[in-house]
Amino acid sequence: MNKQLDLKSLLQSKMGSMDITPIEVNQKAIEKAEMSIPHNLMFDAESTEFKPETKPVTTSEATGKTVEEAKQFNDEMNRFIDTVLIAGVDYGSIPNCKKPTLLKSGAEKILNYLGLIARTEVVNRVENYDIGFFSYEVKVFLIDYNGVVKAEGLGICNSRENKYAKNDIYSLPNTVIKMSKKRALTDATLNVGSLSSRFTQDIEDMNIEPNTSVKAEKPITQKQIQYLENLMRDNNISPEAINKYCVKNWNIESYTKISGVMASALIEKFKTLEQQ
Repeated sequence: MNKQLDLKSLLQSKMGSMDITPIEVNQKAIEKAEMSIPHNLMFDAESTEFKPETKPVTTSEATGKTVEEAKQFNDEMNRFIDTVLIAGVDYGSIPNCKKPTLLKSGAEKILNYLGLIARTEVVNRVENYDIGFFSYEVKVFLIDYNGVVKAEGLGICNSRENKYAKNDIYSLPNTVIKMSKKRALTDATLNVGSLSSRFTQDIEDMNIEPNTSVKAEKPITQKQIQYLENLMRDNNISPEAINKYCVKNWNIESYTKISGVMASALIEKFKTLEQQ
């Protein structure tokens, strides 16, 4: 017959009246360690939602950069974008738009480069299954390793947007809240990196389709070619098949000769194929 063991009672009986209070020196060490924990990285125990600290920003935290520091930051950020981010994967080139749009994968790479953690809070939600209306307002906090909030971003999405008109009503909540989070993440990333001069946002919601009327401005990059060839290999699609697609849609004989915008459209096609 199995007998339940009360470990707590057993421990108390063995210890008797023994005082287990830490000695003063150890108690101070414990308190010091607790003070050093960045509470901004913690979640509310009951709701599991992120609760940022409301302490005021000190003068030292609000001190701006010098001109030299600002220039160095911008130069390094531009170098990171030009070296690491891939067109069509991390940002999208949209016909008739002056600036590319920053995509979720690009935002995540930038935050990783800056050493920032994203924490999400749903600040407002409407969920009406009877009429099929869902709306979410999401705030994203970007936090450094000290637990200091370095930037915030806001994203809103609802099921009445045109792109969700034909979706199944019961699949909408998850789709809409994910889009809200993505928009908030992009907004926060643009803010913390001062990237509004290089990228826009929300255009990632558009369906990037081949457009033969758009004149090719920039040729496909080597990074795009390599990425395309990796996708071709992973999906067992031959270069000949891709070349036929290029001839049919753009009247260009080889994928290595298409424009960067066309490459972005082709990569989007692959991503859609992988999601099916």
